[in-house]
Amino acid sequence: MQYNTTHVKLAKTFLANKNVEVYFDDERTEFSISVDVNNNRIWTDGNRGLWSTVAKGVKVRHANFLVTKDEDDEEWSGGLAGSIHYDGSGEDGTWFDGGDVETALINKTKDKESDGMIYTDTAFLVNLQKYMEEHCDFDMQLCEYLDFDYSEQGMQDDEYVNLDVECDADFWLYVIDEMKAEGVAHRQIGEEDIVITAVA
Repeated sequence: MQYNTTHVKLAKTFLANKNVEVYFDDERTEFSISVDVNNNRIWTDGNRGLWSTVAKGVKVRHANFLVTKDEDDEEWSGGLAGSIHYDGSGEDGTWFDGGDVETALINKTKDKESDGMIYTDTAFLVNLQKYMEEHCDFDMQLCEYLDFDYSEQGMQDDEYVNLDVECDADFWLYVIDEMKAEGVAHRQIGEEDIVITAVA
């Protein structure tokens, strides 16, 4: 498949960033891009979420965007496969997960001391994308090949939020193959040793 050369160039810059790493298995049926947020604060605004009114800088560890290829239709699927991992201790002003209230509902309910649930707070995802632009060389044109949103309501547990991921892994694998051929380094987790190495 022919890809837009501008998009390929932008993707190479993103993957070469020190805060970005990739993983794929030998069969190329599982693929992920992980962004290291380094405990920087990603802000909620408390106004656009259904489950919290708290505006806070959440110390985020990393975001992972995972997809798998369906054997039947060869499509990449990322439903419920992405995640944002954060510090929910409440220490140093970060998000406080608090305790759970027992309920017959499927969705988790947090106690009144908690900051509530981050998911559905649209500012949090917008600010994560902004972090990726400013610190990971992510260009918004690449949303055609990597995009994400909250999963269905209720998919949050302490210290992580689930995401639905839309990712054209064929595009990213094409870019990685070009980078290897050109000797451009990127961070890749190997299937065998699970050690992050700079691959040229």
